[in-house]
Amino acid sequence: MDFKSYLLKNARDLDQEIDLILSDFLKEVKKLNPKLIPFAIALMNVCKGGKRIRGVLVKLGYEIGNQSSAVSSPRSAVEAGHQSSDIIKVGAAYEILHAALLIHDDILDQSELRRGKPTLYRALGGDHYGISQAIGLGDIGLFLPIKLIADANFLGEYKHQALSFLAQTIIYTAWGEVLDVELPHLDGERKEEDVIAIHTLKTAQYTISGPLIVGAILGGGDQNLLRELGQFGEALGIAFQIQDDILGVFGDEQELGKSVVSDIEEGKNTLLITEAFKRANPMQKQILGRFYGHGQVGNKGLEEVRKVFLETGALDYSRQEEVKYVLAAKSVIPKITKDPKIVKLLTEMADFLIERHA
Repeated sequence: MDFKSYLLKNARDLDQEIDLILSDFLKEVKKLNPKLIPFAIALMNVCKGGKRIRGVLVKLGYEIGNQSSAVSSPRSAVEAGHQSSDIIKVGAAYEILHAALLIHDDILDQSELRRGKPTLYRALGGDHYGISQAIGLGDIGLFLPIKLIADANFLGEYKHQALSFLAQTIIYTAWGEVLDVELPHLDGERKEEDVIAIHTLKTAQYTISGPLIVGAILGGGDQNLLRELGQFGEALGIAFQIQDDILGVFGDEQELGKSVVSDIEEGKNTLLITEAFKRANPMQKQILGRFYGHGQVGNKGLEEVRKVFLETGALDYSRQEEVKYVLAAKSVIPKITKDPKIVKLLTEMADFLIERHA
C-alpha cells in the first residue's frame, strides 16, 4: 500500500471514531446545561475536516513500535498488540488536540478563515466575547484528548509514558507560539535560526514526531526507536512547515481553505521573509517594510511581496532548505526499520508532505 492509500483508509477510520467520540461528548454536555449545547456543536464543527495526518501517524507509529518490540521483546509486543483496536481512538484524540491548538493559533494570528470557513473566534463574533468563548472551547479541546487516552484500553505503563510525552509536546508547542509572537517585537532583523527554532517547537514536535512517538510508545517501542522517530519527525516537521509557509503566500486560496495574504498581514516568521530581507536591495526592503506585518495587504501588496520573494531568491532558498530537511529525515529511516513496507510508507510520506498543495 502506498502512503496516499494508507492515509485515506485510516483517515476514514479516524473520521468514524471522531464522530462517535463527539456524539458521546454532546450527550455529556446536554446533561450539564442546555445553554452549553451551541458551544459544544461549535467545537464539534471545528473538529471536522482536514487530512487527518497526525491521527494517521499515531497509527503508523503504533505499527512501527509494535513491530520493533516483537523483535526486541516479544512479551511487550503481545501486551501492546492486544490493545491495537484502541489505537484509532488515540489517533482521533490527537486530531481533536490538533483542532484545539488551531483554535488558539487562529486567535493569536488573527486569522479569518480555516478550512474555507470562518475561524471559531470569528464565527462567535470576533469580539472580546467571541475570543473568550473560543479560548474556553480550545481549553476543553486540549483536555478532552487527555481523558480519551487515559481511558483507552492500554496497559498503565504505556499510557503513563504516552501521556507524559504528549504533555511535553504541548508545552513545546506553546513555547513555540510564545517565541513566534515575540520575534517580530525584537530589535533587528529576524534570524533564520530563530525561525527554525519556532518550526521545531511549534510544528515539528506535535505534527510529525509527536504522533509517531505517542503511537510507538503504545506499541511497545524502546527508547532507541523513540529517539530515531524524534530525529525523523523533527527534520520532516521543519520541511512540512517550510512548505506550509510557501503555500501560505504562493498557494491557491481555494485549495488551502485560508487566505494567502494572512501570513503577510500578520508578519509571519518564515524563511521567505528572513532570506528576502537578507538579500533585498533598499527598494525591495522598502516594499517588505510597507506590507509585511502591517495589516491589510490586498492583491497589489500580495503581488509586490511575491515579486520580492522571487527576485531575491528567497523562494528558491526556502525550497532548497525544504529538500535538505527531507533528505535528513529520509537518512534516519534505515535506523527506524528494515521492513520494506514501512520504509516505503515513511519515504513516500516525506515526499507527500512537501509536494502537497494544501
